[in-house]
Amino acid sequence: MNTPAHVLLAAALAAKPDTRSRNIALICGALFPDMMMFVMVAWERFVNGLSAREIFRDAYFSSFWQEIFAINNSAPISVIILLAGLVTKIEWLWAFGLAALLHAICDLPLHHDDGHPHFWPFTDWIYVSPVSYWDPRHHGVAAGVVEAVISLGFAGILLLRFSGYIARVAIVVWLLIELLFSVGGHLIYG
Repeated sequence: MNTPAHVLLAAALAAKPDTRSRNIALICGALFPDMMMFVMVAWERFVNGLSAREIFRDAYFSSFWQEIFAINNSAPISVIILLAGLVTKIEWLWAFGLAALLHAICDLPLHHDDGHPHFWPFTDWIYVSPVSYWDPRHHGVAAGVVEAVISLGFAGILLLRFSGYIARVAIVVWLLIELLFSVGGHLIYG
């Protein structure tokens, strides 16, 4: 799934008006598995001057990058964070863990050849799904359309739940970014 879809999913499942720390933690937890990728891509692109093709063909698959991704995408680590939050009754902690865990669970069946070891540190095994959320050679166009429709549903739930102007603008922005990636990319690049 594209990162904005993860945010919309986590928020639709657990965000509530008047629970600001929970809501921020849900967003941060949904972003966490992909955050280092964004930082590393920006560094390689704007500091080291690599092209997007070089980044996603070579750097992305390097041992260093994959080790970082293993930590950020680890379902066991997310479960520990979730359980620690539940046991200690720290709302923002369980919300962060829940959102990160949802991200890992949803990514598992949607990465063909660019997946992560979601069960690290217990194993480095990577599930090779027949479906890719982005690659048209592996049903990426259909996956993008399904993701867009589901994201519209999540956004609709959130717009019904939240009445504040800032919250509603944020929901629409996340949805527009999601639609740009899930459908727009396929329309632009074929």
